[in-house]
Amino acid sequence: MHDVDVDKKTAVTVIGGYLGAGKTTLVNYVLRTADSRVAVLVNDFGDVNIDAELIASQDGDTMELANGCICCSLVDGLAAAMNTISELEQQPERLVIEASGVADPASVAAYGHGPGFFLDAVVVVVDGETVRTRAGDKYVGDTVRSQIAAGHIMVVNKLDLLDDDAAENVTAWVTEQNPDALVFGAVNGEVSPEILFGRPPHESPAQRSGAHEHHGRHDHDVFDSWTWEGSSPLSRAQIEAVMTALPDSVMRAKGILMVDDRPDKLMLLQRVGRRWNLLLHGPLPDGAVSQLVLIGLTGAIDDNWLTEHLGTG
Repeated sequence: MHDVDVDKKTAVTVIGGYLGAGKTTLVNYVLRTADSRVAVLVNDFGDVNIDAELIASQDGDTMELANGCICCSLVDGLAAAMNTISELEQQPERLVIEASGVADPASVAAYGHGPGFFLDAVVVVVDGETVRTRAGDKYVGDTVRSQIAAGHIMVVNKLDLLDDDAAENVTAWVTEQNPDALVFGAVNGEVSPEILFGRPPHESPAQRSGAHEHHGRHDHDVFDSWTWEGSSPLSRAQIEAVMTALPDSVMRAKGILMVDDRPDKLMLLQRVGRRWNLLLHGPLPDGAVSQLVLIGLTGAIDDNWLTEHLGTG
């Protein structure tokens, strides 16, 4: 782990994956369903095929959407587009970058550490029908495998084209290739924002009781969240013990924490799958409290789990 100041910066999500996997479909899904201000960087507006009723205005390579989101073309390059975003008067809550189909998502993710931004997660989309064949191809196999290795979240897309056995097998294969990542099956690139962005679900389990699971974790899984607050600093040993003890069914964690070895700072905790880190978040204000939110499958832990492991604060 290393400490990086992320105070007042925009979270960056990189969406990568090989040609035809469904990256643009996922970006479209994000734009249609966003309930906060999201900026999206894409290679070409025409590729995204944004619904006409969503477009509020367009000025050159920048498009404003009716739901508050903004879309920028990469025609002048990624650095220039990110600079455009950083200069917006109203900063987005999140920046989503769609990498090209042959790009290394890890290289694109390096831009997420630039001024005004911090990297939240790398999402890699694979075509469930063709990914194993492409991974073994002598021409493109290295590219496909390196893309899979870069993912914090893996989306095995197009499962509607496979029977149950084939879908289960390819999902298991992707998990073997990147065992530290979260692996989800999807149809039409639809992935729950609870996992994609680490956002607590708005609906109660009762409201979502009609959801169902499909081939392990799927965008229709039922998610829940758990919250803990404390007024005393935590040690890194405590935090590491909690991160180690979390079951795999708790898939994301985010928190603003007081940590005893940084008495003048608040720390941002992020966990995606089995990967986690602590980043400097900003100065420690008077009266600060630690807050931690876990997101996972309903029933993953009981309501007292965090209190038992972190105390009452």
